[in-house]
Amino acid sequence: MNDYSETPVLFGPDEGLFGMLSQPQAGRTDVACLVLNTGVNHRIGPHRINVKTARRLASAGIPTLRFDLSGIGDSVAAQSRNAFRAQAVEDMKAAMDFLGERYGVRRFLVFGICSGAENAMAVALADPRITGMLAFDGEMYLTPGVRLERKLRRLAAFPFNAAVRASYFWWRDLTGWLGAGDAAARERTMARLASLRPSRTPAVEQGSIFGSAEAPVVDAAEHERRLLSLVDRGVDVSLMYSVTYNSTDRNHGMLSQLRGSRLFERVKYRFWPDIDHTATTRVMQAKLLDAVEEWARIAAFGTSTRPSPPGASMGTNTATARQPAGQASVTA
Repeated sequence: MNDYSETPVLFGPDEGLFGMLSQPQAGRTDVACLVLNTGVNHRIGPHRINVKTARRLASAGIPTLRFDLSGIGDSVAAQSRNAFRAQAVEDMKAAMDFLGERYGVRRFLVFGICSGAENAMAVALADPRITGMLAFDGEMYLTPGVRLERKLRRLAAFPFNAAVRASYFWWRDLTGWLGAGDAAARERTMARLASLRPSRTPAVEQGSIFGSAEAPVVDAAEHERRLLSLVDRGVDVSLMYSVTYNSTDRNHGMLSQLRGSRLFERVKYRFWPDIDHTATTRVMQAKLLDAVEEWARIAAFGTSTRPSPPGASMGTNTATARQPAGQASVTA
């Protein structure tokens, strides 16, 4: 028999947001955890890591809501004109409002991978109810030296590692064009070659590891200030990085622009040489789940040992959470 239960829930404006709430079978607490989407993956997460995280934390005594942001998975698109990040913050606030009104939760932890880590940072800055944040492969600020080392290591691995080769879009397009005669791949390849011509447009420097519009838009000093503002507020901040973006880490390499900062005396920083970006294997997932549970226990209860649960299971304040019609058997 499981030591947790799961309930599908609707919340937010017009009950347009959908999530799965995992609750401990015994014990009552005023703290819960939000588990966020990774990119456009819906609430189960890559390789079902969100499902496993929610159930693991619920078994540890921490109610956990994994849910879809507006326009992802089973949540309807927002009717507002908010930008993506602003709408994500509104959705996360709606999740906290729901758990607060229905279950009396007052403190919240938040866990996210990649874009979920960036959303976790955004809501932690915006809402004082957040008391713990775990960002896995969130924003990175690399010095030119670390960037060069990363490129050289990947270059050395390129001839021998198919996964490294496949990680480059240009290589996939080139082989698709030359090997399979893919016209679209040829067009993309020619466009890339044309783009190599000298340009007056400066390259993105800060946080450009992803080279996308979702790369961090603040410089390293501002990122440091924001993180320090969270720990000054009492937020338990944990920053974890996978081996995907660099095969080694020395002296906080993923935030190497901040080396020497007092920040590292106040936040938890961990580099995983044996876990990739989405914790692909079961061994990777087991290690990550152990670490997430330890962080959550400390952030929620002040100890990595689960306290003895007083009383009955997490109850409702004024109403029972409504299960959406036709969703009572949902398990994902």
